[in-house]
Amino acid sequence: MRRRQLLPAVGLVVVALVTALAVVGISSLRGDESSALDAIPEEVAPVDRLPGSGLPEAGIAATGVIEPRTILFGDTIAAHIDVLLDRRKVEPTSVRISTEFVPWEIIGPQTRVRRDAGPDTWLRTSFTLRCTGSPCMPANDSSALEFTPAEVTYAPVTATRAAPRESLTVDFPILLVYSRFAVVNLDGPAATSSTPYRADLESFPAVGYRIAPGVLVPTLLVLAGLLAIAGAILAFVAVPRRRPEPEPEPEPEPEPVIVLTPLEQALELLEDASRADGAEDRRRALELVAEVLDLDHPDLARAARTLAWSEHDPLVEQTSGLATRVRTTIDLTTNGNGRVH
Repeated sequence: MRRRQLLPAVGLVVVALVTALAVVGISSLRGDESSALDAIPEEVAPVDRLPGSGLPEAGIAATGVIEPRTILFGDTIAAHIDVLLDRRKVEPTSVRISTEFVPWEIIGPQTRVRRDAGPDTWLRTSFTLRCTGSPCMPANDSSALEFTPAEVTYAPVTATRAAPRESLTVDFPILLVYSRFAVVNLDGPAATSSTPYRADLESFPAVGYRIAPGVLVPTLLVLAGLLAIAGAILAFVAVPRRRPEPEPEPEPEPEPVIVLTPLEQALELLEDASRADGAEDRRRALELVAEVLDLDHPDLARAARTLAWSEHDPLVEQTSGLATRVRTTIDLTTNGNGRVH
């Protein structure tokens, strides 16, 4: 009984421990994958413009950023190349940026910002650009300009230092350049703003996951399986067991019925004074006693027959005395006319 009471508590403890381990594992995985992103200042690099937290197998990912995305002709812009890498797979100091912004002119010094968090490193290389030449002039009211993709080269972390460098290509979003003459001719709220508003639906950031689906789905399936097993164990323990019905007690044996022999019945009649026809019954009983005792006990048989054929009715006092003599003289249990068992 005590074991059955402890099993539900043990099952609940097991479920709690498994759930806690799963939560800690998922939380650690999320923390490792997004640590570098969390360390980036929001004002320096908006998180929604960075690569997804799930790095590819090579351990490095990069994206290009243009700020602002919509300008007037002749405005200054900033071009950023953001690199997110795993230092266990890529050496941060080996990262090199190769790009050209022709016909854009670099009007400021190139800057690089680095942030480390856990095993991840975030690098941002920035360029300040301006274009006042005819290639950047809008043909009509506005033009969409594309930049030449940049190339990011790096050295993987290997056991040998002679490993060849690898590279990946980084595309920049489309830049919308509006004519200043078109802005002056605009009517309504757009005429008071520095640049007209226009939605750009072509350069959405890449899809990213806080937890990779390939890790989350198996983890949830394993956790669901463990919870199902624990629930089945608890249900099995909680189901009441059928106890065997006790066997019925045997009925007591009936008391044996005592069957009196004719001799014993005759002796009882000789001792019974309450019978209505007592004299006649006693005469017949005396005659039966005489017949039974005639061979083995002729004296008792003669006395019984004398009372049976006496002129006066035999009294109970006389017949009961004869019955007593018969009981003391013979053994009724062994006599042929004794008690039947």
